[in-house]
Amino acid sequence: MKKFTSSFLMLSFLLLFGSNLSAQTPFWTEDFDSQLPADWTAIKVAGDNTPSSNWVWTNTGPAGGFSTGALLSTTATNGWMLFDSDLNCSGNQDVRLVSPKVNCTGRDVVILEFETHYRRFNDKTFVRVSVDSVNWTEIEIFAGFTNNMFGSGTTVPGDAINPFKVTVDLTATAANQPQVWIAFRFLADPSTIIAGTDVGCAYSWQIDDVALYDIDNTPAINLAIGDFFYPPASYAQPVTQIKTDTMGFFADLSNLGSAAVTNVVLKAEVRQGTNTIWSDSLLIPEVAIGVTDSTYTLPNVFIPNALTVGNNYSIRYRVYSLDGVDADMANNTKQEAFIVTDVLYSKEAGATTAYRPGGTPADWAVGNVYQTGKNWVEQYKATKATIRVIKNADDGPLAGSAVAIALVEIKDNLVDANWNGFEAGQPYTNNPTMGLRSFNLYDFTATGGDATVAIDLYDIDSDLLGVTLAPGKRYILIAEYQGPANITIFHAFSEEISYFQISTVVYTGTWFLGGFGPAPAAVLRMDIDLFSTADEVSLPDNSLSFYPNPANANLNVDISLEEPTLANITLADLNGRVILIDEVENAYQQKRQYDVSNLPNGMYIVRIATKQGTKTKKFVVQH
Repeated sequence: MKKFTSSFLMLSFLLLFGSNLSAQTPFWTEDFDSQLPADWTAIKVAGDNTPSSNWVWTNTGPAGGFSTGALLSTTATNGWMLFDSDLNCSGNQDVRLVSPKVNCTGRDVVILEFETHYRRFNDKTFVRVSVDSVNWTEIEIFAGFTNNMFGSGTTVPGDAINPFKVTVDLTATAANQPQVWIAFRFLADPSTIIAGTDVGCAYSWQIDDVALYDIDNTPAINLAIGDFFYPPASYAQPVTQIKTDTMGFFADLSNLGSAAVTNVVLKAEVRQGTNTIWSDSLLIPEVAIGVTDSTYTLPNVFIPNALTVGNNYSIRYRVYSLDGVDADMANNTKQEAFIVTDVLYSKEAGATTAYRPGGTPADWAVGNVYQTGKNWVEQYKATKATIRVIKNADDGPLAGSAVAIALVEIKDNLVDANWNGFEAGQPYTNNPTMGLRSFNLYDFTATGGDATVAIDLYDIDSDLLGVTLAPGKRYILIAEYQGPANITIFHAFSEEISYFQISTVVYTGTWFLGGFGPAPAAVLRMDIDLFSTADEVSLPDNSLSFYPNPANANLNVDISLEEPTLANITLADLNGRVILIDEVENAYQQKRQYDVSNLPNGMYIVRIATKQGTKTKKFVVQH
């Protein structure tokens, strides 16, 4: 399995990513029109004897199981060159694509530019240059990249720039030389392993529109945002959770220009639709030439408090200089969405891929970490888990396989806020730092290979539906696949958001708190409901009143308490399924209004909960 890691990097000063050379006229070009040109050479130094073990011409792109998609180069319609490491997946790989001899006489500057689509996994890529075709100067491309980074420096597929232009200064070797050869080298062997042990099952390297220029037209100011911190703990959170989800902000910045950039502003915003509801900024005195993916942290945090249920929220980062205009504003802004829900926790908005560990582990598990809000006076319970699983067609239907669904509570007296003290070497069933709260074995019945299933959560002690949740606690919702019968099951993930905090975790004999990396988030969703609709300690009847009844568009609620206190107002159906939760600080004599226009006709409950007790009443929605 291609596993993800996270770090920050500096690239060789010889690489000038994202330059504007295309505005000039190259003195030599190659667009691989319809086939590998006769004067180019594909050399296999290490690899097997299959057709995929070397560079090939393509007009369709990679075909391995973990394809990154086709290169979208300027001249993609007439084809390009590809080494599909994942399709070959054969151990050591060392392949070179060598150009014909190029005359650089009279060229005081020699700049190489090419368009590429690339993603790293335990491999290295190089540009080589020679003046005799025997002795070569080698320049590593994407030096310092960690596994699963695309050429543009992100691990998130949706943020990958395709095509990505790479510019390499070959002047030191090639200037004024009558004969120059250029080669593209892909290497995967034990020396290139970043994590794990997998060799020769990387992704792919695709190359097109190779050009040589005798002028460097890199703009002076060209700032770019790389990976950034996604502050919400989860993509979707119930309104009670999001209110106390303190959010910090940092991002990776690169200077792709030819000069140091002064008075650089990094700005973070929380937006609702097109409106900015919170912002913070950092003034950076200078970002030096060649800085790549350097991390900058903004000084303040955002505490959501009064966010309402809805899906039009987003986090946006921007970078710009106060001292000049950026040559390419397209890479100066990054944005990701998050939503506030009534009852749902989720790390993703929908599956984009599927994973399982490499090799054949007897048992493995994946889990999502969810945290409850800190200001609950009402009691809530986790009632349902929703997962999605996939099998390849050749492996048969899902029917006959099984998954164990578990909910565990992290013991805060043993594990601090930074997860120090967590016992990584024990399964959840007997892990001293986890308390098992729910366990349910589900047998798949689907006759196909793709299923989304909802599974009830039963309390491990009472065997009743629903697990009582405590405020301010961390829980892990776990899907475990046991034994050889389940080894072919892939769990569904989304790669749309990178979580650089602990979010999705994986167990294969030990708990890896980074999961499969920051981008893959498991489809493991959790619903919460009211624990009870009964008033065990009842507040006075006049503490809660409402009108109209029946309600059509809005329900108006009057709160009348003896003294200011924290109160939770909940709308739910008669089974206790939460529709809306409103957390009211210093509730006393107040009026609240709730939109019920989207609720089906029927009877519902409105409930107030304080530390002194609860009051529950019924109302009718009639449209």
